Amino acid sequence: MKSKHNVLIFIPSLIGTLVLFGWLLDIEILKRPRVSMVAMNPMSALSFVFIGFALYLNLNRADSSKSRIVVRSIALFVLFVGLTKLYSIISGFDLGMDKVLFSDKIAKDIIRGIPNRMAPNTAFDFVVLGSAVFLSSYRKEVLSSISNYLCILVLLIGLFSVIGYVYQVQEFYGILSYIPMAIHTAVSFIFCSFALLLINGHSGFMKVFTSKSSGGILARVLIPFLIIVPVLFGYIRIYLNRLNPVSLELGVGFLMTGIILTFFVLVWFVANQLEKSDIARTDAERKLSELNHELERLVNSKTMDLFKSENRFRTILEQFPYPVLTYDPQGVCTGTNFAWEEMWNTRRDVLVDYNILKDPQIKEAGFFPFVEKAFGGEPAISEPFLYDPKLIGSSGRDRWLQMVLYPVKNTAGNILEVIVVHQDITASKEAENEIRLLNNELEERVKVRTEQLVLANKELESFSYSISHDLRAPIRGISGFTQILMEDYGVNFDAEGKRIIGKIIENAKQMGQLVDDLLEFSRLGRTELAEREISMKELAVTVYKELINLESGREIRFEIQDIPNVRADQPAVRQLWVNLISNAIKYTKKTGSPLIQIGFTESKEGTVFYVKDNGAGFNMQYYNKLFGVFQRLHSNADFEGTGVGLAIVKRIASRHGGNVWAESKEGEGATFYFTLPGQDPKLK
Repeated sequence: MKSKHNVLIFIPSLIGTLVLFGWLLDIEILKRPRVSMVAMNPMSALSFVFIGFALYLNLNRADSSKSRIVVRSIALFVLFVGLTKLYSIISGFDLGMDKVLFSDKIAKDIIRGIPNRMAPNTAFDFVVLGSAVFLSSYRKEVLSSISNYLCILVLLIGLFSVIGYVYQVQEFYGILSYIPMAIHTAVSFIFCSFALLLINGHSGFMKVFTSKSSGGILARVLIPFLIIVPVLFGYIRIYLNRLNPVSLELGVGFLMTGIILTFFVLVWFVANQLEKSDIARTDAERKLSELNHELERLVNSKTMDLFKSENRFRTILEQFPYPVLTYDPQGVCTGTNFAWEEMWNTRRDVLVDYNILKDPQIKEAGFFPFVEKAFGGEPAISEPFLYDPKLIGSSGRDRWLQMVLYPVKNTAGNILEVIVVHQDITASKEAENEIRLLNNELEERVKVRTEQLVLANKELESFSYSISHDLRAPIRGISGFTQILMEDYGVNFDAEGKRIIGKIIENAKQMGQLVDDLLEFSRLGRTELAEREISMKELAVTVYKELINLESGREIRFEIQDIPNVRADQPAVRQLWVNLISNAIKYTKKTGSPLIQIGFTESKEGTVFYVKDNGAGFNMQYYNKLFGVFQRLHSNADFEGTGVGLAIVKRIASRHGGNVWAESKEGEGATFYFTLPGQDPKLK
C-alpha cells in the first residue's frame, strides 16, 4: 500500500521539478502544457517539491521525531508562502514572494498584460494544504480528521479548476482579473490532497473509504464514477453543441439520459456484486452451521476419549509402583495412589487440604526452590532430603526422599496440575552412610599404615646409608693394603700372584664404585629437589665432553638436536645425563663406527627426551630387570658396571613426576626415553 501512496506523492514533486527546470532552461513545454496557457509560478513549483518531500516523510518516517520536525517546517513554509501572497492581494502591497525565483524571466512572461504571478486561488490552496500537512504530522485522531476536511477543500478547488479548463469556463479556475491557476498547478493540488487523505485514512470520514467492509469497497467503486461521469458527459454535451447547436432543453435531456444510463449500469454492477457477496455469505453461514454440528460431534467424541484417557491415567497411577501425588496450580493435593499409602502406612484421606507450598519441612530442608520451579512451569528433580510424616498424620518412620516434579500444561501454556513422584531412597541412603563410616575407618587405617610405611622407609634408607658408609673404610683398607703389598713385595710374587693381587685391587675398586652408587641412590630418596630452568642441550653437551675425555683414543660421532629446556633439579638431571650418556659410551666400545644421538619428540605426555646408540643393545625379553638395583643384562667381563645406574635414572625421573623406558634389539643398539614434566610433590 505504501508504494501506491509514494507514486501519488511523487507526481506533484515531479511536476514541480520539471517546471523549475523549464524556468531555468527556458523550456516552454515544461513551464506550461500549451503556449496559450498560464505557466506555473516558480514559487508554486518549489512549494510542490517541498510538499511532496513532506508527504513522503509523513508516510515513511512517521515515527521519527526529526522527520516530524522537517514535515512541520515545510508545512509552515508553504503556509507562509500562501499567506504572504494573499496579504499582497488584499492589502495591495506586493511583498514579492512569488517573484523571488527567476524574477527577470517572470517579468517577461506577460499574461493579459500582467507579468506571471501566483493566482489567488493557488495561494489560498497553499494556505489550506500547508495547514492540513502541519496538523497531519501530529498523528492524532482529531487533528488528522480536521486535516482531511481541509484536504477535501483543496481537492474541490483543484477539481473545479480542471473542470474549468475542460469546459473552458474561466470563472472556475480564475478570480476576477487576476492571473488564473495553471492547469498543472490544479492537477498537483489534486494529487497532494488525495495522497494526504490516504495517509490519514485511519481518521474521520476516511475510515469509511479505507475500510475493508462492503461499505468501504462500494464507496471506493462509486466515488471515481461520481466525479468522472458528470464531468465527462458535460464535456460531451458542450462538444456536440459546438458541432451542431441544439436547444438547451434537448441538450440537457441528452445529458441527463446519458448520466442516468451510466449510473443505472453502475448500480446494476454494484447490486450484482452485493448479491454475490450475500450469496457467498449465506453459503458461508450454511457451511459454518455444518461445521458447528461437526464440531459438536467431535467435541462429544473427544470428551468421551478424554474420559477414557482420564480413567486410563487413574488406573496407571493407582498401579504405579512408586508413590505419586497430584496438585492443583495453587499447591493443594488433589490425589495420590496406593503405593503412597503403603510407604507411609496411612490412608490418603490425611492429605485433605494438604498444601505442598506451605509445608514447613520442605522449606527447612531446602527443597522449596524445586517446588517453586515446578509450579512455575518447569520440570524439577530435588536433592535427597529426610521427611518426617507426622506432619500429615502418618505413623510411618522418617524416610529419605527424592522427588520428581512435572507440570502438566494446556495448549495455552497454563498449568493444569503438577505431578510429583516420590522415590524412597532410605535403604540406599543408609547404605551410603554405612559405606561412609567404613571409608572413614579405612582412611584412618590407611593413614596409620602409611605413617608406619614412611617410618620403615626412612629407617631402611638410614640403614642402607649406614651400611654403605661403613663399608667404605674396609674397602679402602683392602685396596690400600693390597696396593702397598704390590709395591713393596711385588718382586717376590710370580705371575699368578700378581694376577690375584690385581684382581683384589680391581674388585675393591668395583666395590667402592658400588658403594658410591648406593650412596647416590639413597641420597636421591632423601634430598629435596630445587627446581630451576635448565638448558638441557648445554647440560648434555657438557656431560658428554667430560665423559669422552676419559675415553682416550676413542672416536665417537655425537649428534644432538635443539632439545627444549625444562624446569627441574639441576644436580639430579645432570646425574641422569651422566648415567645415560656413560651407558651409551660404554656399550658402543665394541662397535666399529659408534654413534650417539640425543633428541626429543612430542607426545600426549609432553616432551619426550631420548638417548640413542648403535652399541651392543640388549634382549627385550629381560626388560623387566633393566631398571632394578643390581640388575645387569651383560657380564662384567664384557661391560663393567654395578647395576645401579639405570635405577638411579628411574628414581630421578620419578622424583620429577616423569617416566623412563627403553627400546632395543640385541646387537643393534638401544634407545632410552625419559620425560620430566615437573616435580611431583608427593615424592618431596
